[in-house]
Amino acid sequence: MVGGPRSGKSTTLRTIVTALALTRTPHELGVHLLDLGGGGLGPLAGLPHVGTVADRRRSDLVRRVVAEVVATVDRREQLFAAHGITGIEEFRARRAAGDLPDEPCTDLLLVVDGWSALRSGFEDLDERLTALASGGLAYGVHIAVTAARWAEFRPALKDQLGSRIELRLGDPGESEVDRRRAATVPVRPGHGLAPDGAPAVLAAPWTEPGTDPAPAIAAAWDGPSMPEVRLLPERITVEELPAGDGRGPAIGVDEDRLATVELAPDEPHLLCFADSGGGKTNLLRLLARDIARRWTPEQARIVAIDHRRTLLGGIDASHLLAHTSTAQATAEACADIADSLGRRLPGPGVSPQQLRDRSWWSGPELWLLVDDYDLVVPSGGSAPHPLLPLAEYLPQARDVGLHVVLARRTGGAARALFDPVLGRLRELGAPGLVGSGSPDEGALLEKVKPQPGPPGRTVLVDRRHGARRMQLAWTEPG
Repeated sequence: MVGGPRSGKSTTLRTIVTALALTRTPHELGVHLLDLGGGGLGPLAGLPHVGTVADRRRSDLVRRVVAEVVATVDRREQLFAAHGITGIEEFRARRAAGDLPDEPCTDLLLVVDGWSALRSGFEDLDERLTALASGGLAYGVHIAVTAARWAEFRPALKDQLGSRIELRLGDPGESEVDRRRAATVPVRPGHGLAPDGAPAVLAAPWTEPGTDPAPAIAAAWDGPSMPEVRLLPERITVEELPAGDGRGPAIGVDEDRLATVELAPDEPHLLCFADSGGGKTNLLRLLARDIARRWTPEQARIVAIDHRRTLLGGIDASHLLAHTSTAQATAEACADIADSLGRRLPGPGVSPQQLRDRSWWSGPELWLLVDDYDLVVPSGGSAPHPLLPLAEYLPQARDVGLHVVLARRTGGAARALFDPVLGRLRELGAPGLVGSGSPDEGALLEKVKPQPGPPGRTVLVDRRHGARRMQLAWTEPG
């Protein structure tokens, strides 16, 4: 739906949702609303069909609504395959017969009032909604969007919008129905052009001005309503994490499904960028806790480089091989590690079977946890790089049992990406977390920029899943 200022876009959306609510039950239709215009969709919150109304002030809720709708398509794709459902019509028929009761609704409608506001305030959601418009209809997921100009829609999205309403435009010359007739549309809300170019007037969502049918519709329904979207928690302890598959370290919950996020077990390294209070040290405590839980000291040992001493008491003493807090101690520890790893490199006498089994050496896996990397590595090249001896072993980390986890603040991170160790880890495609910080730093991992957020709110970037917003789990320091 496209129209100029005060042309009646939000009111028309209320008409559409109200009409659907009068002809469908909440069992048949659920609605989520992104009210990014002038707040005109607020009265629809009283409908039992409406689960969530999110405005631009609640950015986390806007993201969760989109994530929930995208997750619905993914879930139904698996559901259709598991139950042998051949199409949306069969799904509707089975739902009407009482089958598949776990789905909250049969058809799901996402309403976005203010497409330009979404694109400017939530850059990463544009592509997700375009993909949703492309693949959602096959699974009963629909989108209704408004904009001030047709040009605000990219061709990839516009091609998926099968039903179009054109109200009075700010510039009639931009009409995609009839430019000449668009100039004659009255300057009154609800007036526009039909697809064939004839004048059209859209109905108001009330019988009398100032009345709202939502309370009457809600009073006439005594069944379950459309559930609200659950928010990503601002704090969750590691004990509260949902059960995962246990293959990798559990570090938090993701925004898409509110499911536990586990690091890939075959990824030896990890990066983390976040400003003070963003959760860097907590992440290292989480990993140290998981290492001690999974492996014995004979299987895994930890070296902590911690110049601010924030990890004191946070690592199990039985697994702690060294804890350095000075430049000299860090340089000596890294030199010792490099010497040990050098003896683990396969020689010419190693057989192919030994290479596959990694059995030509014995000993524990080594986890190097580096907090405040910006304090550990001197700026300007005034002193030797303490971690430089380890750089040659980073590509062979799986073969020699090395795991490197670097955490640093986002301030100055764009410049630090050219550091020989940090840059090498990025070249190797190491997964990473981008937490709170200034967007002015630019993209640090892939296209992800730091954003202000609560402690522990990060974006996990890896090669398997792309970028996923998540909340790190909290673990006590002691």
